[in-house]
Amino acid sequence: MGGGRSYHGVRYHYQTGRLDLSVAAKPVQERIPIWVVGVWPAPKSMRRALRCDGIIPQYRLTERDPAPEDARAVRAWLSDHGAAPGFDVIADGETPAADAAAAAATVDAWAEAGCTWWLETRWDASETFRDRLTAGPPVRR
Repeated sequence: MGGGRSYHGVRYHYQTGRLDLSVAAKPVQERIPIWVVGVWPAPKSMRRALRCDGIIPQYRLTERDPAPEDARAVRAWLSDHGAAPGFDVIADGETPAADAAAAAATVDAWAEAGCTWWLETRWDASETFRDRLTAGPPVRR
């Protein structure tokens, strides 16, 4: 809202005088973090991920879905190979919208394994997608 404009009156739901957004809206971080996909346990892919700020692991599993113990192994490898402090490990999946305790338990298990972010990955526009959005994010206990 720079440019010397002022807004006030019945038509507006707010009032403000002149505002210099370059001063008022400083970003929290210096730059946007870069997360990359790293294939676990492929060493070349994992070493490439170390040059960034975080990893979204793609697990080479054939007989089961990824589990928190897989993220624990990724976190251990990263620590052993010099991951910078604050290096993010991202977990993704689906949590039930109708069961807050089960959703929190899912996220807690991944957090305890060393993951720093959870991505709710529903790739369709179904009713369950809408239900998950309406329920809000899982809250860690």
